[in-house]
Amino acid sequence: MPTSRPVIALLVALIALESLLFTVESSFSGSTIRAGILLGFLFGLPTLLVGGLVFIRQHWIVMAAVMYSTIALALDLATIVQEASQTSTRPLILVLTVGSSLLNFLIMIFGGRCALTFRPDERPPGAPHPNLQFPSSS
Repeated sequence: MPTSRPVIALLVALIALESLLFTVESSFSGSTIRAGILLGFLFGLPTLLVGGLVFIRQHWIVMAAVMYSTIALALDLATIVQEASQTSTRPLILVLTVGSSLLNFLIMIFGGRCALTFRPDERPPGAPHPNLQFPSSS
């Protein structure tokens, strides 16, 4: 699936950016990013998606990446609003979160394009054959 290469590269870049964001965020006191579920969402799920795209090479994994990036983009936008509304904003956190939002948006675009296109060697599914037999009245 050569059309999934941009999605793989964007997911790897997203993992790297989230790890940088985690490193910066964990140095601040009162950080809430240490929760296990959030760590699994930020690092575990994208890693599984990259592994699935590299090894399994199915179109549904690209669609799972699009769904993941949609949820992550919503979380990033909420983080941006929360960070921007504070009296003492942290510009590095804000910039990294905007970068994460951009990567999630690009995953949605390229992943959607990849999921909605057919491979050259793949034929689209045919229409089901209609059942032309009428029920008998016996």
